Amino acid sequence: MGIWTELLTTPPRTVTDDFFELGAESLTVVRFLAVVQERYGVELPVDELFAADFTVTAAATLIDETLLGGVTGDQLAELLDELEGMSEQDVRALLDDTSPLGETST
Repeated sequence: MGIWTELLTTPPRTVTDDFFELGAESLTVVRFLAVVQERYGVELPVDELFAADFTVTAAATLIDETLLGGVTGDQLAELLDELEGMSEQDVRALLDDTSPLGETST
């Protein structure tokens, strides 16, 4: 909701508020795309932003799906299972040893 609050004159009250019903226009969509690309390093498909019911939840889902790329649901479940089996210390060490894009640092 943070990005929307920055871009819209009427910030969303809930995660189900529609982007365009809150006053977004084409230029606002362009600004949204630029902020998402800057913060998350992903380029969202423009056609998805003009879909009916473009809400905070839909935007977050789209960003997550784009970040995950080709990871399937089964692969994601396997990764989550692996993480759940790790100690907090192991998870912290893993996070310290990776770049923001998930590539192991050298």
